[in-house]
Amino acid sequence: MKGLKFLLYIFILVLLVVLFLIPFYYSDISTLISDINNGQQTLSSVWERTTGYFANVDSWNILGFFFLAATILVIHSVVDHFVLYKLDKFYSGTFFLDGLLWMAKRLLSLVFTTLLFIFMANLFVDFYSNTRIASKTTDLEKRKYTVLLLGTSKMLQDGVHENFYYTARIDAVKELYDAGYISKILISGDNSTADYNEPADMMHSLVKRGIPKKIIKLDFAGFRTLDSIVRSKRYFGMQDVVIVSQGFHLQRALFLSWHFGVDARGYEAKGDMNWAMFVREHLAVPKMILDIAVLNTQPEYGTTGVRRQINFGQRDLVFIAFILIYLGIAIYLSYDAFDFGKKRRTV
Repeated sequence: MKGLKFLLYIFILVLLVVLFLIPFYYSDISTLISDINNGQQTLSSVWERTTGYFANVDSWNILGFFFLAATILVIHSVVDHFVLYKLDKFYSGTFFLDGLLWMAKRLLSLVFTTLLFIFMANLFVDFYSNTRIASKTTDLEKRKYTVLLLGTSKMLQDGVHENFYYTARIDAVKELYDAGYISKILISGDNSTADYNEPADMMHSLVKRGIPKKIIKLDFAGFRTLDSIVRSKRYFGMQDVVIVSQGFHLQRALFLSWHFGVDARGYEAKGDMNWAMFVREHLAVPKMILDIAVLNTQPEYGTTGVRRQINFGQRDLVFIAFILIYLGIAIYLSYDAFDFGKKRRTV
């Protein structure tokens, strides 16, 4: 019976992990479903695309997965023991009703665990990044910098009004240039179609504002923030940069810079988040952590480079042992939370 219960526990755990990941990859999943409905994707292409997410996983990512899984289990057990245990008093001994209550607890636990994970991921990233974001030129050391300008669309979706975030980023670069802080500029953005070219649009706007074209370089493959950061180092030789974007975007950009070994500071362009942007940005942070810690996501064009694999020397063995101990503690704590129909002492 205990073996069957443990197998059920593992099955439910895997199901919860899959459900847990959906919010962070919602845009990818919704695009995939839309492509299937439009006949642009087949079952074989869906499978190929799904397996493609794991194509670059290496030994460090496996350890990263165990670490994140353990963290999620600890959060889950904390939620269950300190919040959802209050529902245990409603167990009646009726198998069907107790089963519904148990499933309701698991779904509530999933919601609370996801929200707490999002909160903790954003808190961790914000803690590192906010100290490196300047909101005025005097916050930066007075010297020449290479600026990495992150691209965005020039026009809003209506095709009539100019995107405020775009204008604010151009203004921010102009401020840095007028204050004598810029030696050269790399504009990294999306040029996925012939009629959509973020880097070229931004370059034309900067030139119109009096910035010399000769100091500007363009990266047309900056489809995501990760792509822009990785490519700025590996393909444009940037090591010491000032990244220009809105503050909420800079938090991710600076964390990615730290992870990929780029010495970066941020210069904040004007622009606050609306509600939709708030949700999007706070979901993007845990997705970024999953991309770099678990999936080893690569740029669309390029690579993050070859890294050392685990060699089972003393240093690596100690690290592996710590991860496995952490995972063992997490499983022990969370296993009790899955006990079906268990009545615990209420306080």
